[in-house]
Amino acid sequence: MIQLAVERQQIAAVTGASRGIGRATALELARRGYRVFALARAQADLESLAVEAAGHGWTVIPVEMDLTDDEARTVAAQRIMAETGDYGLDVLVNNAGYGQMGPVEEVTPERLRRQLEVNVVSLIAFTQPYLPGMRSRGRGCVVNVSSAAGRVATPFMGAYNTSKFALEGMSDALRLELAPFGVHVVLIEPGPIPTNFGRVAQDEAVVQPDSPYERYYRRHRMAHGAAGWFARSPETVARVIARAVEAKHPRARYTITLPAKLATVGRVVPDRLVDWAYRLAMGLW
Repeated sequence: MIQLAVERQQIAAVTGASRGIGRATALELARRGYRVFALARAQADLESLAVEAAGHGWTVIPVEMDLTDDEARTVAAQRIMAETGDYGLDVLVNNAGYGQMGPVEEVTPERLRRQLEVNVVSLIAFTQPYLPGMRSRGRGCVVNVSSAAGRVATPFMGAYNTSKFALEGMSDALRLELAPFGVHVVLIEPGPIPTNFGRVAQDEAVVQPDSPYERYYRRHRMAHGAAGWFARSPETVARVIARAVEAKHPRARYTITLPAKLATVGRVVPDRLVDWAYRLAMGLW
């Protein structure tokens, strides 16, 4: 009697899934047949995401979690591992994060710590529980959503640059460490994407009206807004993430949008030229 092997359903978890890139990624992976655990703080948004997915016959499981809360993070990870059993998690998409604008001189230690806590420390802490299972099974993919700002620094984004530079370095190290075990680590580097990221970053801005940097910051805002002409949708990023996790040999980095691709040129041209370009665009004279 011949028994046919039944391909099991792939399982993914996506953080920051309540809106933007995270929501689009959860839906895209669910559309492709994944069973998706969608994690975020906003339970109502997660419930609407699950309802939308169910309307298409897709599987999205909402899991409320504050990434910076140690207990909430542990409970969420334990729930996912308990529900996935021996199969374990195939894909983890670390999308949760935020940015803040403002000159480095005026970023308080408390704000800098919070930026690093959300974008780096808590992200890694949430990733670690899944790695032993991925290693033992010899498969898995960790996707860290970074930014073009993780490759090239820009004025008035120093705290955010710091967090994304750190995430890029941590991801590079993790990729090499997990390579012998068949586990992939991928960085996604979007440029301008129409989400609420920009609004949050501006809300988090530390520039005061009497700051000596204020007029230069306004020019930075204008230059930053102009880059939005080349924006791509969250769904575009989601499709890139899906292709990466399904690739047999995924690239280490996927850079999305023209401004992001151009920004990475800054790694291979002289610093003086990069500085001149930014100073010209933002009137830093």
